[in-house]
Amino acid sequence: MNNSKVVLITGSATGLGRSVALKLASQGYNLALVDFNEQAGQETLQLVQEQDIQAIFIKADVSREEDVINYVEKTVETFGRIDYFINNAGIMVPMRLIHEYDLNEYDRVTGVNLKGAFLGLKYVIPVMLQNGGGNIVNTVSSNSFKPTAYNGLYAATKHALAGLTKSIGQDYLDLNIRAVGVAPNTMNTGIASNAFTSLNAEREQKLMATTGPNIPAAPEDIAEVVVFAATTGADMLNGTIVNCAGGQIYQ
Repeated sequence: MNNSKVVLITGSATGLGRSVALKLASQGYNLALVDFNEQAGQETLQLVQEQDIQAIFIKADVSREEDVINYVEKTVETFGRIDYFINNAGIMVPMRLIHEYDLNEYDRVTGVNLKGAFLGLKYVIPVMLQNGGGNIVNTVSSNSFKPTAYNGLYAATKHALAGLTKSIGQDYLDLNIRAVGVAPNTMNTGIASNAFTSLNAEREQKLMATTGPNIPAAPEDIAEVVVFAATTGADMLNGTIVNCAGGQIYQ
């Protein structure tokens, strides 16, 4: 199956981004894959191309405006349009108390998770407006509404991204642009591996006390929700945050 719809995915090299790319490729969508990790990004590109769809990979640091402009321009040069934007790139840093974070960690987390997400929206939305509309999925987190212990910077960025999602949902309603936030709980991906390295036994215990019983999710599970939200459910889910914590964490 093939169709003319174009999906731009940031953070597509591994984890959730790769799973979303594979799911969309199986449905025949044309893909623009964006990530800082070129080696893993090229591996994702090869995997989706095996499904006989058109796809490109663009290396980018989403916190750099020039990189964002480039990945948007390359997508439009290749495909002529952007129908769906999966605004997925995100990072975590080692978990600690707020006063223990240094400014470099703050700049890194906010640069990717918030500035990077904003820059993507800033440059993708005009393309969508020229094409008559489009759907956006922002990857937020269960930390958007219930932060876990020692995760303040990450939670702050995901709260902010949830706010951007809701604002797009109302501001662009009459312009045929829809935005949905997808909020996974803990997933079996590499994003959290470095975050836990800073915790001792006492802090691990406190962390678990602030985290509801978790139904472990594979990236493939959340990818099902992301693809539905982007391609089928955007009209009715517009401006909302979809809680993917398996009913264990409530907004």
